[in-house]
Amino acid sequence: MLSCRCASDFSTVGGACQGPAPALLLMLQRFHLHQFRNYRDQSFVPDPAVTVVTGENGSGKTSLLEAIYLLGAGRSFRTSRLSSLVMADNTDCTLFAEIGSDQGNRRVGIKRDRQSLVDARLDGERVSGLSDIARLFPVQVLHPGTVELVEGGSSARRRYLDWAMFHVEHEFIEEWRRLRGAVDQRNRLLKRPALKLRELVVWDRQVAESSARIDALRRRHLPLLIRLFEEELSAFSGAVPAVGLALHSGWAAGEDIAAVLAATVEQDVRRGFTGKGAHRADLLLSSEEGSVREVFSRGQQKIVAYALVMAQVRLIRELAGRDCLMLVDDLTSELDRDNADRVMSAVIRVSRQVIVTSLDPALAPLGKETDYTVFHVEHGTLRKV
Repeated sequence: MLSCRCASDFSTVGGACQGPAPALLLMLQRFHLHQFRNYRDQSFVPDPAVTVVTGENGSGKTSLLEAIYLLGAGRSFRTSRLSSLVMADNTDCTLFAEIGSDQGNRRVGIKRDRQSLVDARLDGERVSGLSDIARLFPVQVLHPGTVELVEGGSSARRRYLDWAMFHVEHEFIEEWRRLRGAVDQRNRLLKRPALKLRELVVWDRQVAESSARIDALRRRHLPLLIRLFEEELSAFSGAVPAVGLALHSGWAAGEDIAAVLAATVEQDVRRGFTGKGAHRADLLLSSEEGSVREVFSRGQQKIVAYALVMAQVRLIRELAGRDCLMLVDDLTSELDRDNADRVMSAVIRVSRQVIVTSLDPALAPLGKETDYTVFHVEHGTLRKV
């Protein structure tokens, strides 16, 4: 059971849409942290529109956003060492949220120990994983690591693509699971000393079939994603050149993935893993001068990364009818004031509810016309200002 005293991978919300879906109004009404990092036992009631959380470095600003993101996305945006999320000298932590929507209020919660997820609840009922919570509570974050979408490896961009697919394509999650299972089984066989190639046939077929289906799903919505990205990038900064997006399937364009797997099997045996397939896909970003990762400044790369996130949030709203809760961590430490203002204007435009951290509320790039509520955090204790 969830121990929080206030509490009694992927998913989807439907198939491809022919046009914009009516957005489902979602709002984080209350959030509770118990033994999470430096939060002993803390409730948080954010503004229905914009909340600014202030405090010194190390006070718990980013940890609050991390906890909200963990509940909605199932992972931290700060670390892969989830054992560090539990407060020192404790064995587990609990996160709980009340979420309001135009279809009624919902309650979600998770409990983690230092090794794994212990319990996940939706309206008091245990769920087997986090997909039901993720379906209900889409959340996205802008933080210093967001630039990894541009300067990092292909895995970050695949996660980016697949999080959107998770929300807009009914069949994606099961196909993704089939692919991961088939790739894992094939990789185990590839490492076997006395491998007989005929043993790979069933997994070759599954990898090929699932890869082709996943690639088709990704490509179905790529034109809309590109259009939204171009709109967001042009709104953010005129100083950033035009950027083109292209999907690399995980194998060469125009080739049949089944034939590719057969032709590269000896290479896979030598490497011990499956080198071709939809699990190796990438979203390629280029400009007239060359690869964005190679020719853009770090500041320009950040703008491109933020535009990608904004485009993703808009895609989910248009096709799945879901608003994302937007979390923004200390934007002015990452961008100059003009660009920070443009990014925040975009965030407020595409999301009904936003939570922003800042060292000082006067420094938060919210503009003169934005109403917001301020909280101050010190040593893991929040108070409304």
